[in-house]
Amino acid sequence: MTKFKCLILIEREVGRDYRNEISKALVKAGCLYSLAWGIDCSAWDDSVDWAFLEVYNFGDYPEGKFVMTTWHEDETLEKVVEFAKHCTDYSEVMLEDILVLDFAYHERSELIEKLYLAA
Repeated sequence: MTKFKCLILIEREVGRDYRNEISKALVKAGCLYSLAWGIDCSAWDDSVDWAFLEVYNFGDYPEGKFVMTTWHEDETLEKVVEFAKHCTDYSEVMLEDILVLDFAYHERSELIEKLYLAA
């Protein structure tokens, strides 16, 4: 995948170091839009922002490589999934591919897929 969006769902604690590793991997893999929802979602937003800045040594970056980040702490799961599907295109970059990282205690991929397809 190149040029994709990532929906990060957090319902359990994730350590800072692991969160930072994942954020760096997302940016390096081509994530251009990161949406975080759940526990410490603003920390995920910041982590992806810092990972992006580090890739470009806190300087200029190529057009079309900027990583947009959002966090959704006061929204329902349904609303953030709908936002991920319909409100994540910016500039001329079309983000049709989505990666969902779900930090939950129970498997719920079918639920997330159902919500995404229904949105």
